[in-house]
Amino acid sequence: MITERAGGQRDLELDDLFLAVGHRFRRIGLRRRMRDYVRGLLARWPARTTGIWQPAEQVGRSTPAGLQHLLAGAK
Repeated sequence: MITERAGGQRDLELDDLFLAVGHRFRRIGLRRRMRDYVRGLLARWPARTTGIWQPAEQVGRSTPAGLQHLLAGAK
């Protein structure tokens, strides 16, 4: 189980990562989708689930359309 302190440290490290790679995404919307996608992937959900819905729900998106758009355009 991740403690609150460890979770806070992880968030700081993720923020550093997002700052380091954010310039690769030209638009702010794409940067936010990348951030949401990574945070959604790192969240916990039942092991048998797959797809993009779970990461989208974990970061508060009502649909996975934005994250799908990010992945479809990734090079």
